Amino acid sequence: MKITEYIKQLFAQKKQVGFIARLFPRRGQSEATLREVIEELIEDNNSLDNGELSIDEDEREMLGNVLNLRDIQVQDIMIPRVEIKALPITTKIEELISEFVESQVSSILVYQGTIDNIIGAVYLKDIVNWFRMNKPFNVSIFVKEILFIPPTMRTLDLLLKMKQTGIKVSVVVDEYGGVEGFVSFTDLAEEIIGDIESVEEQRHNQKKVIRNSDGTYTIDARTTIAEINKIAGINIISSDNSVDSLGGHVFSIAGKVPVRGELIFCDKQNIEFEILEADSRKIKSIKLRKK
Repeated sequence: MKITEYIKQLFAQKKQVGFIARLFPRRGQSEATLREVIEELIEDNNSLDNGELSIDEDEREMLGNVLNLRDIQVQDIMIPRVEIKALPITTKIEELISEFVESQVSSILVYQGTIDNIIGAVYLKDIVNWFRMNKPFNVSIFVKEILFIPPTMRTLDLLLKMKQTGIKVSVVVDEYGGVEGFVSFTDLAEEIIGDIESVEEQRHNQKKVIRNSDGTYTIDARTTIAEINKIAGINIISSDNSVDSLGGHVFSIAGKVPVRGELIFCDKQNIEFEILEADSRKIKSIKLRKK
């Protein structure tokens, strides 16, 4: 993906979450206030006519997803320590740009000495603006404040804190200050509105289960197990009752987010799963092969 396309996606996401952002309380207001407003909007079928705040079905679904964040802790959605994108304070501009392009993120953590001494984050938008400044480059002048949060913090609390402080990057630390993970505003937004896909990805995922000529199936990882069993005529059974999607099923078998090209074998059902596409947080596409 070209960096220009990725920047366009970031703007698209910003527009989508703008509706949600209007609801968040300003400093001094409580979560209860936010919860009451959201629950009222979800339940009020006449909200389109009362002139206060018009919402459509997609927005109503997003509001419900916001409330669901109350039951999720940051450790459930964080990018783990081993997959954190971070660079030393001595990084040169070429290395920084290369990391932004390769990882396709909007911010990168910066550390002094070791990753357990993270001092802040550098944002892509600031680096883009630097090209217009015609000044010598020094990473330190672009480092912005971040939040340090415990792994048990509720994601809704984090979202509210980001809204109130304007800081959109957080590092999850343990009781000794060691780095455990990373959560950005983008991660939280995707919990509300879903992953932001390019037009090509949307077209590719229009058909979620594709039967290949060799008898295998190429499957969108978000497809439910029930759908796959019906379409493919097999009987996948997840040992985890909370798992509905194929991606979640494969994740539970592997015990981690597998990398592209990795093979996961389910002995009990004699099925092999090949990871076709995945990022640091989730599986996106899987090839299913009956042995």
